[in-house]
Amino acid sequence: MKKYTVFGIYCLVLLLSAASIYGQGFTGTNTAPQIDGARALQIAQTRFPAGSTVIDMEWELKRGWSEWSITAIQGQMRYSIKIDGATGQIMSYSERQYAPRQPLPQPPANRISFETIRQNAQSANPSGIIQEVEYGYKHLRWVFEVKIRVNNRNTTLYFDAVTGQSLQLSSGRTPRTWL
Repeated sequence: MKKYTVFGIYCLVLLLSAASIYGQGFTGTNTAPQIDGARALQIAQTRFPAGSTVIDMEWELKRGWSEWSITAIQGQMRYSIKIDGATGQIMSYSERQYAPRQPLPQPPANRISFETIRQNAQSANPSGIIQEVEYGYKHLRWVFEVKIRVNNRNTTLYFDAVTGQSLQLSSGRTPRTWL
């Protein structure tokens, strides 16, 4: 009988410790990253070669951890970096050969900040939890893609990178819901 009691207590402690470690990822938090988009870009540009063009920038909340992923290209090389959203430390950096199918247009110099897009998405869905904000070339234009969780459903919103206006998809429905 004593063996079963010890084993039961061990399982309970293991379960509670796992819940405390991973619990934030399931419930989510709605806090902005401590390192904003401009600072994350500055950190990335210290590692990227001079003259490289940022083609993708993403902020993501995973299991309670905030992370920036930034990708740049120059010539035939592609550079990727991951930065901790809380501390600003570089978590990973990689370089690889890159052969684009077609050249990308130059990103707009007057794009809206990540923080403004986060505020726009949050005001559109006040009860939602923002899971991810991504900047890149999609749907033949430079856009921000915001993944937000509202009422236990994940929704994707698209915003124009220059004007900040919400965009409709080609099917005419906005936002897109994915499970």
